[in-house]
This record gives sequence, C-alpha cells and structure tokens, in this order.
Amino acid sequence: MIDLVHHEARYIALLNRQMMKLLEQELAPLELGPGRYLYLFGLYIRDGRRQQELADTIGVDKAAAARSLSRLEKNGYVIRREDESDRRSIRVYLTPRGRKLRPRLELAAKHCIETMTRELDKDERKELHRLLAKMSAPIAPGN
Repeated sequence: MIDLVHHEARYIALLNRQMMKLLEQELAPLELGPGRYLYLFGLYIRDGRRQQELADTIGVDKAAAARSLSRLEKNGYVIRREDESDRRSIRVYLTPRGRKLRPRLELAAKHCIETMTRELDKDERKELHRLLAKMSAPIAPGN
C-alpha cells in the first residue's frame, strides 16, 4: 500500500501551499488576491501575451483566467485589448501601475523562496532544483 502521508507528492503540495500563503501575506496590502501575482509575473516575462497563453502558462482554465484578469484590470494593474491579428483573442498588457509593482513582487518572491530554502545549503538547493525540474517536465501521453 502506498504511504500518501510521507509521499513526495504530499511534500510538494505542502510546499506549494506554504509558498502561496507566504506570498499572499506579503502581498496582502496590494489587494491582488490569491494567485493573481502569477499573471503579473507572466507579463513581466513577456508583456502583451494572449489571455489564453497566460492561462496555459499558469495552469488554470479560461474562466479562472478571465476572472483573475478582470480583477487585475479593475485594480488598474493590466488592460485587455482585442488582438488586432486575431479578433477572437484578447491580449493582456501591463499598465504603468502594474509595471511599477514589479520590484515589490520580485522582492516578496525572493523573500519567500529564501524563507522556504533557508535550511538547505547551496548544493542541496542546486540538487532540489534539478530534481524538481526533472519531475515537472511534461509527461508524455501513455506514460
């Protein structure tokens, strides 16, 4: 029988919840809401992405992305515009207010990562990164 209490998947899930909680505590004054900072990070990497591409990158469905982006737009962090080359698509752009937030979000993320990995030495962090990257590679159909 599999021991789900002490399974690697459980520890990964716990780490994800801890990081989300830490980030949300740090970012609470900004009223971003749960997980919405992920959209901003996605736009910091490449502004003007299609809404569906952001949803796919973050791993949420179309409706969840639309709700989160609507809130970010309402708070003045992003704007959504029809894609001129494909009128069925919506492009998402950072506003000046959204761009201005980047240093604060990056600092919060850095602080959370440092908090969560403080018990690991440099070699352990490197190995953890390697293993997590290997595990998160897409799983081929049929495997």
